[in-house]
Amino acid sequence: MTGLATLASLTGAMAGLATAFADEAAEGIPIEPADPLAGSMALAPTEAPPLVPWAGLGRHVADSFWGWNLALHLTAVAQTALVSGQGVDDQVRTLFARRPAWGMTAYPAVILGAVGPVGLIGGLFAKGYWGEHSETLGAAYAVLQANAVTLAYVTVLKLTTGRPPPHEELVGSVAGDMRGLSRTFRFGVNRGGVFHGWPSGHVAATMATCSSLAAYYPDSLALKLVGIASVAYMMFGVSSFQGGSMHWFSDAIAGALMAYPIGTAVGAGFRGMRDGATHGRSKTSWIVLPSIGGERTMVEVGRLF
Repeated sequence: MTGLATLASLTGAMAGLATAFADEAAEGIPIEPADPLAGSMALAPTEAPPLVPWAGLGRHVADSFWGWNLALHLTAVAQTALVSGQGVDDQVRTLFARRPAWGMTAYPAVILGAVGPVGLIGGLFAKGYWGEHSETLGAAYAVLQANAVTLAYVTVLKLTTGRPPPHEELVGSVAGDMRGLSRTFRFGVNRGGVFHGWPSGHVAATMATCSSLAAYYPDSLALKLVGIASVAYMMFGVSSFQGGSMHWFSDAIAGALMAYPIGTAVGAGFRGMRDGATHGRSKTSWIVLPSIGGERTMVEVGRLF
């Protein structure tokens, strides 16, 4: 009976609203069309809130590891197994060990890989914040978040995979020869530190920086070309520095493949928020509607698409 009484009351309320609309129409008062999301379900604000460095973090992380982006992470793992298993890592290291002069040209890459993103973020932030340029400020936040997520991801991988660097002094204690060393992974917790190991943090940071900017400024061909050149130079740098003793070649490839989806997801996400495309109500929203009756209390949960 409670349900019938509730239904009757709702019917009466709807009838009263219909009568009111009819009276207004008869008096010539214009009637605004009803908004299906009016009242408690109207979730879209009139103005987009200001961007912050952590804006959209959860959504960006999820996008970085979903769909084709997940395929890139899996490809990074597969190419590592293939390149190291076929001895390519050892062959590349031997090539650079015999040509130490090549590694000298990689010195700028080693420095830029560590301080480059920090300097770029600082410059973009200064121009955007003190220059009151909101678009540039959004770019600074995109690069910052992309690098933060990438750094956390790479650190966890290095701590748990324990891949030794291509150091000759490790032959004998870790593996029988350099080729065996290139195939070695010591899975566990902190069995290889976080400076060396798999994947390359220098390449990952460079890729996260360049891909986030390219996604934030999708119409800039110059940024894309500079990004490709920067990542390629960084991959060469970490593979050739100090006679090929910094990183295995597959470390460099994995760093690029794993950071690219993170950078593009974060950059595109900040671009959408900057343009107001993803502010307010999301494409799908959960709705919780309580229903309180005389004898029972119910909660209806649904999803709005």
